This record gives sequence, C-alpha cells and structure tokens, in this order.
Amino acid sequence: MRSIAECTFETCPVAASPYGYPPSTAADALFFVIHIGALFACLLYTFYLADPNRRWLEFSIPVSIACLFEAIGYAVRLGSATDPWNVALYATSTSFILVAPAFVSAGIYIAIPETVAILGVEHSLINIAYYPLLIWVDVVGFVLQLAGIIFAFSDLSADTGLGAHARIGSPIIVAGIALQSISLICFFTLFGVVLFRAAVAHHQFGYTTFHPIHGFLPMAHRFKFFIAMVLVSAMCLFSRNLYQMVVLGSGLDSWTAKNQALFAGLDSLLVAEAVVGLVVAHPVRFLRDGVEKRRGSRTASPMLEEQRVTQYGIYDRPNGHDHTPWGSAANSTTNFI
Repeated sequence: MRSIAECTFETCPVAASPYGYPPSTAADALFFVIHIGALFACLLYTFYLADPNRRWLEFSIPVSIACLFEAIGYAVRLGSATDPWNVALYATSTSFILVAPAFVSAGIYIAIPETVAILGVEHSLINIAYYPLLIWVDVVGFVLQLAGIIFAFSDLSADTGLGAHARIGSPIIVAGIALQSISLICFFTLFGVVLFRAAVAHHQFGYTTFHPIHGFLPMAHRFKFFIAMVLVSAMCLFSRNLYQMVVLGSGLDSWTAKNQALFAGLDSLLVAEAVVGLVVAHPVRFLRDGVEKRRGSRTASPMLEEQRVTQYGIYDRPNGHDHTPWGSAANSTTNFI
C-alpha cells in the first residue's frame, strides 16, 4: 500500500487525503485576511481608541486569541492546498479552527453584565455578576475539546492518516462543543428575558429603566447596534456548533467532514461573521457610547423624576428599599458609569 506521505495529485486521488479535498486557496486566504484584520482592529480599539481607564482588555484578549487561532488555522490550510496529504498540517489546522470559537463566546459573556446594567438590572433573572460564570462552562468544554483532539490525533500516521483513535476522540470533542452550546442556550434564555422585559418597559414608559443619578434616559443607537451584533454573533456560534457536532458525530473521515462547501459555509463563514460583528461593535466605542448618551440625556427635574418614579414604581424607597416592576432590586447604574 502506498504511503500517503508520498502522494501527489498525479499519483493519488485527493479523496484519500485527511481533508478529502484540496483546501481552497482563495477561501482560506480570504478567511485568513478577515481574522488578521479583525485582530488588528481589536488591538486598535483597545490600545489606541480606548479610554486609558477602560480598555476592555477582558473582552479584547479572548477575542484576539480567537482571531489569532483562526488565522493560524487558515494559514496552515493555505499550506495544505499544495499538499493535502500532509497529516501534520491537517491536524494543526483542524485543532486551531475547532477550539477558537470558545474564546469568541467568552468575549460575549464578559460584555453582558454591563450591557444588562445599561438596559436595567431589574430586568435580569439573575444577578448580573453571575453572567461571566458561563465562561466556566466554556472552559470545561474547551478542556474536553482539547482532550478529544489530542486523543483523536494521537495515533495519526504520516503513512496512513487518521488512526483508530479518531473514532474515540471525536465524541469527546462533540461533548466539549455540546457544553459550549448549552452555555449559549443559557445566554439566549437569560439575555432574551432581559431584552423582552426591557422592550415591554420601553413600550409602556418610553425608557427601559430609571437611573437614580441620570434619570429616565433613552438608549443610544450605537448601543442598540452593539446588542444586535452580540445576538448575531451568538447565533452564528450556536449554528456553527450544531454543524460541528453533526460532523464530528459522524467521524473525522465521514462525508460531512470531507465536504469543503459545508465547512466554508457552516464553519468558516459563521465564525468570521461572529468575530467581525463583535470587533466592529467593540465595547470600547459602542457599549461606552450607550453610557455617554445617557449621561447627556437627563432633562427631567428631580421633582418630576420623583413623580414619575412613584407613578411607575420603578425606584421607590418608602422604607429604604428598592422596588421594581419585576420584583428584583434595581440598585442601578452607579456601579457601571
């Protein structure tokens, strides 16, 4: 049997390669450029455009890591275009591309507490400090993916390609991605409730919450754009996870895993869209803008505010306690402004 390490396009069918196809140079170059561009844009926001007192490093670091990992993965795929039988390149590109999205979702979870604080903490089912705990679900999922990847490629052979361990490692990777999908479902549920309640309050009162310092204030358009990009990015990540669970559930040597069109449309494109959406609507400008617009929007007098507050029951302190329409404390935005 011929070793695949000796294969060329003239001597072996490309279907016998670990990829099952010659990686598209044009597509991989495009996604490489997108992620490198997103990486530089993220760094630009953080170190040049940001307020020195609020650089959002906790958001920029995981998103930048995701961009870097994706760029590495597609750079390696570019190298595989001329030699799709190189198992080392296949394992490297697959590994980086599989784990990178976990860092994108981490960036989303980090930005959510301040987003909810702007909308109104009274709309949240849980304390806003608990939202970043979703990251730990992602951490467990990331560890499972890493363990599955290491095991799946542990008996990779330059002569024969994927070994028997690939069939055992794939379900472990699926378990890791499934955990990350569960964390995204939790995010959709919790944040969806916040958005629904905020929308109801806005429809009834013309604003989403009352800020003790800044009064009744409208949302900035940039802030609305930030929310939209967060939701689009999260939906892209969830859809990509579903695709990867189907692929890996079928096996790394299955037809779905070796279909380049499916990979480009349901992984590459979706992850790129998620990354670009978050970077374009970086919290440095778009989340902070929501706060600044609120600061400059107070027009009501203290007496009028007190009348409105009492009327709507949003922030009333007859006994020194806060009361909200949703039954939870709204010890509002003095913490995030």
